[in-house]
Amino acid sequence: MHRLFPNLQGGAGEGIADPTRREEDFSVKVFLVLFFGFVLGSWAQEMGQPVRVGKKFGYADGAGGFLVPPRWDWAWPLTEGRAGVREGRNWYLIGETFHRVGEGRYDWVGPFCGGLAPARDGKLWGLIDRKGEWVVRPYFSDVRPFREGVAAVQLGGQPGLVDKSDYFSGVSGVQKDSPVGDRMAPAGVGGKWGLIDGRGNFLVEPSFWEMGDSSEGLIPARMESIWGYIDPRGNWKIQPRFLRAKAFSKGWAQVSCENGKDGWIDPEGKFFSCRPTPQLATASAR
Repeated sequence: MHRLFPNLQGGAGEGIADPTRREEDFSVKVFLVLFFGFVLGSWAQEMGQPVRVGKKFGYADGAGGFLVPPRWDWAWPLTEGRAGVREGRNWYLIGETFHRVGEGRYDWVGPFCGGLAPARDGKLWGLIDRKGEWVVRPYFSDVRPFREGVAAVQLGGQPGLVDKSDYFSGVSGVQKDSPVGDRMAPAGVGGKWGLIDGRGNFLVEPSFWEMGDSSEGLIPARMESIWGYIDPRGNWKIQPRFLRAKAFSKGWAQVSCENGKDGWIDPEGKFFSCRPTPQLATASAR
């Protein structure tokens, strides 16, 4: 596998990558792809839901009140006990008690997955741990969150794919399970999206207008303004018919239909107005 990450051993500090030692003359061009359309729901968990009131964000208690009154200019849901919040132009981490974690400040912070989260400093991206410390110093022009053990990155306009089992063997606090399924991830070039392998080669040529994160063998993909789901070969498994489509989780994906209805679908594309219980799902499948 082509190693877009340098060796993590030694260098600027134990467990910290300093890629500038490896390619100091590499000209990094800015490539930033943010996918705000559906990330809030995709990353949210049952606990730690942010709520916006006016121009400020707080955290709801699920009973109509607040665990934390609105005070931040932006707030993500808690993932793995951490969330990125913004005050003014500065981002930082909070924990499950909604107090600040660490002293780090960033220009953007993404969701945690397996102990790591993408973060931006200026125009460059790296990865931080749950303490808010840099595990990979800002170097990439784009980093996506890890999904099923792999993450898509951009370096100088060139897409690539990295996985934890290859690059984080010397870093503590990072879940280093081997990637699930095929080592592939969405990547964008020239405004179109496809799927790449571990060497940065396209398994599915860029032809989609936008793509979400791969999960459970299905990838949300958009053509013009309508979303559907493709398989790792780029074939439509659920035809485009949604205004919004989130990643699958435990066999279900949340969608918004063209008629304005919100609900859930199963891997066959069957629509439910609310997420079925396991008993109902089993009964409906008979």
